[in-house]
Amino acid sequence: MQTQVRPSVAPSSPVIDSAEVAWATSEIAALVRQADPESVVGAVLKQTLRELYSLVPTVDSTVIGPIRLKTAA
Repeated sequence: MQTQVRPSVAPSSPVIDSAEVAWATSEIAALVRQADPESVVGAVLKQTLRELYSLVPTVDSTVIGPIRLKTAA
């Protein structure tokens, strides 16, 4: 029985539109201000905001596939 070797296909580096991230961050931040900070909705919105901030490219970060890594300082 032969096994087939599948070539690994790495996704191309994602293109992050900083204008879209800024818009989305602004909208989610407005919702965070309106939500009860102790509610599940507030927690989900805060996590979403953190995820959006992590998408903003920085000078000391490297994109590896779909993951952005920050170099150690």
